[in-house]
Amino acid sequence: MRSAWTASNSAAEILRERRLRTISVAERNASATPFAMVVVRECAHMPEGSGRPLGRTLIRGGSLFDGTGTKAHPADLLIESDRIVEIAPSGVFDGRAVASTIDARGMTVLPGLIDAHIHVGREPDHDGRLYLDAGVTSARDTGGVLDNLRALRARALAGEWIGPRLRICGPLIDGAPTVWPAAMSFIVGEEGDGRNAVDQLAGKVDQIKIYSGVGPELVREIVARARDYGIPTTGDLAATRASEAIDAGIAGLEHASVAYADIVPVELQVSMRIFHEQSPAIWRRERNKGQAATDPSGPDARRLARQLADSGAWFDPTLVVLERLASLADPAVIEAPEVALATPAAQKMWAERVAGRKSAWTEADYATAHRAFEVELAFVGEAIAAGATILVGSDAPNPFVVPGWSLHRELELLVRAGLTPLQALTRATSGNATALGIAHMVGTLRPGKLADVLIVEGDPFADIRATRNVRHVLQGGVVRHSAVAVPARA
Repeated sequence: MRSAWTASNSAAEILRERRLRTISVAERNASATPFAMVVVRECAHMPEGSGRPLGRTLIRGGSLFDGTGTKAHPADLLIESDRIVEIAPSGVFDGRAVASTIDARGMTVLPGLIDAHIHVGREPDHDGRLYLDAGVTSARDTGGVLDNLRALRARALAGEWIGPRLRICGPLIDGAPTVWPAAMSFIVGEEGDGRNAVDQLAGKVDQIKIYSGVGPELVREIVARARDYGIPTTGDLAATRASEAIDAGIAGLEHASVAYADIVPVELQVSMRIFHEQSPAIWRRERNKGQAATDPSGPDARRLARQLADSGAWFDPTLVVLERLASLADPAVIEAPEVALATPAAQKMWAERVAGRKSAWTEADYATAHRAFEVELAFVGEAIAAGATILVGSDAPNPFVVPGWSLHRELELLVRAGLTPLQALTRATSGNATALGIAHMVGTLRPGKLADVLIVEGDPFADIRATRNVRHVLQGGVVRHSAVAVPARA
C-alpha cells in the first residue's frame, strides 16, 4: 500500500488509508501530569518497531543534512530495506515505483541522533522507546552490569528489544570505596589490577570507562593495556586529574566536571571522602563552593582546554545532567513537560533526590550551585574555542535527565557554550559515531549506510530547539516512531 505522510504546524499526523490511533501521555504513563501535552499518533496496521522495513521508501521534499558538517540542502532520500541507496536533488525520484513516501516538505532530514553517554538503567523496555521517540537511534552505555547489557544487545539482535543501537563499556573500573554497586564496578587498587581488569573485559565490551577512585598509576596501566587490545578508554575521574589522564593517552573524558582538579585552586578543592563519609548532597554542596569561585578562563583552564585540543582526546561535557543537578529546586526542571514521560518509579526516585537535597542545602547553596554550573559551561566554551573534540551525551537517566529528550537540551547547552547549531548536530551524528566506532554504519546519510533517519519540523540550524519537533524516526529502515513533540524550553 502506498502512503503519504505529512505534518501540520500544530501536530504531526500520518495520513494513510486506514484509521489512526491517538495515544496520550496519560495512556502511556498513568502518573502523567496535565502540563505534558504530548501526543503520539500511530498507524493501526503498521505498528512502530515491528522490525520490518517499509520496503523501498522515498523521503521527499525536505532539507537534507547528511551529518558531514556541510550545510543542509534540498534533496530526496531513497531507502531500500535497511539501507540508504541513493540521494538526489529534489524531484529526481518522482515517478519511481516505491512502497512508501514520506512527505518532508517544511522539514529537515538528519541522521539519527547518537547519545554518547547513557546508562540503560532498570527499565530498558520503557526507556528504549523514549530514545527512539526523541530521534536517538544509537547510544553508548558508559557503565552498567555487563551481563545485563550483553543480554539486552542479544535481545535487540533477536528483535525482542526496541531501543537505540548500543555500544557498551560494561562495569566501571573504580577504586575502593566504590561510588556504585559492586555489580557494576570492577575494583582495582594495586599494581597489576588494572591489567587484570582489562584482560577480563576484553572481547566483551566496546570501550572501557575508568572511574573516580582510580589514581594516576593505575590509569596509565589500564590505558596501556586497553591499547594493546585496541579498546578505547574514557574517564570520569577525581583521584586522577584530567591532564594526567590525557598524558597517559586516554581516548576521552566524561563530564565538564572532570576539569575540577585541574582548574579549581587546590585550597578550594574538596575530597571524595566527604561523599563516602557524609553524603553525596553535602559533598556536592561543598564542591560547588570551590567551583563557583573558579575562573573558567584563567591560565589553568586555558591550559587544560589547549591540552584537550592538542591531544585529540574527546570531551563529552554532559552539560544537561550538570544543569539538572544544579537545579533540583527549580520548577522549570522538576516540572518540565518531558518528566511525565519517565516511569512512575523513576519519578519517585527523582523526587526523593530533591527531598534529600533540600534537607542538606540552603537557598544560598542553590545559588552557589547555579554559579558553579556557569563555570562548567564557560570551561566548555574554552575547550570549544581551543578546538577540542566535543561529543554529545546526556547521562540519562540521572534525576530529571529524561532518556532521549534530554539530548535535545544538551544540544541547546552546547550551542550556548559556543558551538554553532551546524557544529552541534555534526558532533551528535558523525562525531559521536566516529568516537563510538560505528561511523561505518551510521552517523551520516550516505548510500550504503544504515537508514537511521530523523525528520524534524522546522530548521534546527536557525534555532537548535527545532530538533525537538520530531516527526518521523527510522532505524535501519524500520519506522520506530512517527509524530511526537515535546515543547521547547523557553
